Amino acid sequence: MTQKDIAAYYEQLTRGEKGRFTAFISLRLGGSPHSWQHRLLCVARNTAIRPLSPVIIRELGSIIKTNCWRAEFAE
Repeated sequence: MTQKDIAAYYEQLTRGEKGRFTAFISLRLGGSPHSWQHRLLCVARNTAIRPLSPVIIRELGSIIKTNCWRAEFAE
């Protein structure tokens, strides 16, 4: 998964999902949800000052592929 793929995935999420996604990333990788939101928005808008590191891209790709950040509630 590339940086552009991650940005496209983030952009297609709804507002509530974006918040949950950045909160999950924050818990899993560290940092604040606002920092992750800012980084992902900058990447999506091609205004990123520095690219995401390969380790971060790999971890984000893994989170997206496994879909483990979505909470599923049993009814």
